[in-house]
Order: sequence, then structure tokens, then C-alpha cells
Amino acid sequence: MRKKQRRALAAAGMGTVVEFFDYASYSYLATTIASVFFPQADKTAALIQTFAIFALSFAMRPIGGLFWGHYGDRIGRRKSLILTIAGMGMATLAIGILPGYATIGIGAPLLLVIIRLLQSFFTAGQYSGAAVLVGEFAPPRKRGRYVSVVPLGSATGFMLASALTSWLHGALGVDDMLAWGWRLPFLVGGILTLIALGIRQSLEETPDFAQLQEAHAVSEAPIKTLMARHWRVIVALLMVISVNHAGYYIILSYMATYFEVQMDMPSAQAGAITTIALIAYLPLLYVFSAASDRFGRRPILLAGSVLLLLFSYPLFLALPHGGFAVALVVQLLMATFLALNDSTFGAFFIEAFPTDIRYSGFALPFNIGAALFGGASPLFAEWLIGLTGNELVPAFIMMGVAALSLPALLTSRETAPRLVHPARAG
Repeated sequence: MRKKQRRALAAAGMGTVVEFFDYASYSYLATTIASVFFPQADKTAALIQTFAIFALSFAMRPIGGLFWGHYGDRIGRRKSLILTIAGMGMATLAIGILPGYATIGIGAPLLLVIIRLLQSFFTAGQYSGAAVLVGEFAPPRKRGRYVSVVPLGSATGFMLASALTSWLHGALGVDDMLAWGWRLPFLVGGILTLIALGIRQSLEETPDFAQLQEAHAVSEAPIKTLMARHWRVIVALLMVISVNHAGYYIILSYMATYFEVQMDMPSAQAGAITTIALIAYLPLLYVFSAASDRFGRRPILLAGSVLLLLFSYPLFLALPHGGFAVALVVQLLMATFLALNDSTFGAFFIEAFPTDIRYSGFALPFNIGAALFGGASPLFAEWLIGLTGNELVPAFIMMGVAALSLPALLTSRETAPRLVHPARAG
């Protein structure tokens, strides 16, 4: 069993590294991609258009969530995860070889939109499937720690993308970055996908789903069952996940652009701040997930929301009064608050649903939340800053989602096995 658990951890972690390496690379290279794929008469408009494509691709996430949730509960976790990683990899490679605006004109951004929509469709089944896979292999009392490999994978993907793009900005001149340097992260992502695909092909089905198959108890219509019996849970989880999605794409992604554009910080320095914060972020995910196994999911999630609500505004208020050091401290503190949510929500989602609808139950709120709060957040922030001239917009976004999550957390039940079934949790 331990060998199967290790394979599940490797398959889930590596796949999530690939997923978020691509998303982070696109975000960290936003200013370069804007120059490659859009006419440069108005650089601000080009940057907003680049983030608009990023946001538009997330419109496919709810559709993909419905599709992969259904098939993950019908045909199994293993098959779904093999298909999603293969589709993600082909899309990532396609971006890396896509001609720019100077070569094919308006066809370049149009093709970029199509590829990112396809990529988003496959991605919709990746994170939720990886979390469910690990959660169903995990010992109940250690489920939080096991499932933390998925956010650890996503943070690692962000960190690797930040490190690589920072190095490229420092090592290459502007002309080389525009000509070919921006392509390297997407080509690297394609290679990483092949590794993840090889690991996933060696997987076995999870014991929980295998038991359903043996008992002929696999749901015929998991989405229908989910919406008929658990819609209130879906709404609550959507409110909880708003913190995670907005936080990922504001705190861990958009902030590099924010430092560069709003604070006139060199690209290499902005990238270095994000990379350092992500290195610190990784151990926090494990520490907080272990705490959720011991003290419960709700206290950890509540702590993250309350801290973001209270401190986002004063931290962003401090940014104009300092340089690199102040920006680094702000980024580290915001990342710490986000880690409380990111480390814990996966186990919380898994434990909210029975096995026969678990993939669908995770995928639906997760991907609707991605569309509403994830991809749109950088676009919304950039647009609002331009409209109002108020550089504190990212703080208001984080305070808003933190406030949204609190009613759901305060009225939700605890799910950690140690606290729910102390005698039976093994």
C-alpha cells in the first residue's frame, strides 16, 4: 500500500507542478507576451489584453469541471488524470511554438486564445482529480498532510516559473526575450508534462473508487446527484475557494507585474521577490496542513480569511514607502496568510462529499471559483488601477474575498476525521 501511496503522491504533485508552471509563466511574462502578441501603439492596452486572454481562458474551467468531474466519478480517477495531463502538455507546447503578431498579425492573439481555452478545459480536471486521488489513498488522520502535496506542487510550479523567468530577464536582453526567450518556459513545461504522464501511467485506481466498482455502486449521473442533494455545500465551498483563487493570481502571480509596473521595479528584482516568497511558502503549506489534521480544517481556514481581511490594506499601504525590502516583507506576509487557506481547503473539499460524487463535488466549485475569482483577478486589478489611479486595488480584492468566505466557514461543519470520528479515524 505504501508503494501505491508514494506513486499517487508523485503523480499528483508532478501534474500540479506542470499545471501551475504554465499558468505562472504566462503571468510572469505578461509584459513580454503583450509585446509579442499585440500591436504596441498602446502598451497599457496590450497588457490589459494579455490579462484578458488569461481571464477568458478561465471561462472554460466550469465546462471542464463538469466534464472531468462526471467522467472522474464514472470511469475513475486514474484514466481522467492521464487524459488531462496529456491535453495540458500539448497545449503548453503549442504556445511555445506559436508565431507572434509581427509574423501572422491578428491570427497570433486569436490562436493564443484558442490554445489557452483548450488548455483550460484539460486543466479543469487536473487539480481536483489530483487532490481526490491522494485523498483516497491517504490515511484519514493524515489526509491533510497527504493532500498538501497538491498545493505544494502548485507552489513549486509557481516558484520554478518565477525563478526561470527572473533568470531569463536578467540573462537576456529585451530583444532576445521578445525574439525567443519567452518561449523557453512553455517548451520546458511540455517536457515536464511528459515526465508527469509517465508517472501517471504507472498508477493504479484508488481503493475507494475500486470498492465502488466492485460493489457496482458507481454513480450513473454524479452531477445530477450532486446538484440535487449537495447544492448548499457547493455554494459554501465556492465562497471558501474564492480566497484561494484570488490569492494565487493576485499574491503569487500578479504581484510581480504590480511591482514592475506600479513601483517601477526592475523585472529581475520583482521576480526575485516572488521567488523568495514561494520558497518560504512551501514549508508553510505542510505545517498548516498538519495543523489542520490535528486542530481541524475550519480553524485554519478561518485564520487565513481573518488575517487577509485585517492586514491586506495596511500592508499594501506600506508599499510606496519602501523599496525591495518592504515589498519582500509584504509579499512574505500575504503569502503566509494565503498558505493557511491553500494548505487546507483540499482536504476540506474531499471530506465534504461521499466517494461516488467526490470528483464532481471538488471539481465544480473549484473550477467555477477559478473562472469567477482566479483568472479575472489580475485583469480586474489592472483595469481598476488604470481607471481609478488607486494602487491599493489588490488589497481591496483580497479583503473582499476574505469577507465572502467567512459566513461559509462559520456555518460549515468540521470535517477532519480526528475530530469528527475520533474513535474510528485511523
